[in-house]
Amino acid sequence: MLARLFNLITGKFRRWVKAREAHDPEAVYESAITERIRRYQQLKSAAAGVIYMRNKLGRELRDKSLEMREVDDEAKQAVDMNEDQCALILIARKHKLETECTRLREELSELTVEAEDAKKNLVAFKGEIEKLKVEKLTMVARLKNAQARVRIQRVLDELTTEDDVRALEEVRESIQRTLAEAGVNREMRDAEIQGKMDRIRAQKDFARARDELDELKRQRRGVVQLEVFKAAPDAATNGNPNVAE
Repeated sequence: MLARLFNLITGKFRRWVKAREAHDPEAVYESAITERIRRYQQLKSAAAGVIYMRNKLGRELRDKSLEMREVDDEAKQAVDMNEDQCALILIARKHKLETECTRLREELSELTVEAEDAKKNLVAFKGEIEKLKVEKLTMVARLKNAQARVRIQRVLDELTTEDDVRALEEVRESIQRTLAEAGVNREMRDAEIQGKMDRIRAQKDFARARDELDELKRQRRGVVQLEVFKAAPDAATNGNPNVAE
């Protein structure tokens, strides 16, 4: 009995949740994105742990390899000094270090593969989150546009024929008035520009005329000076008769 009651309550709650989700899809997308971000953080934390262990094993392998080379050098020195007991101890230590290095290399290889897989999974999961965000924006925008069209259609359906005609006439008149205002502004702007161009051309023509006048004056001054220069000898000749003889 209690199980049936629980199933009934659960079923009603699920239907209520689905109804709420249908009326608020943006919240559904946001919830899905939040959940994926939470899982991404978990994956990131796990990947960080793997990378940390990989780096730790790498440092340990490096230290063991360095110690093994030092022990090998010490064993060779002990042999050179005929210290067989020390040489045996050092050789045993070297073998132990070789075993540990082999184990560390195998573990490091496995952890390296796991770390690379974890990084790839993180990149892929992050890409999915970004795609879901873009999908949310796109789908919500399309939904709002569809809802707006439905509301407009509903309003148009409720209008009578006379209301439709009157609304269209008002819209047309408003459009024509706006176009007329735009035309007046354009014509005023064109006229103002034309006036400026005319003033520029007038100033240019006046400057050209002034240049021609100045050139004409220079030419005339040259002609007058030449005539005066020619007239001076003639005047001297006319004033002194002996010059002619």
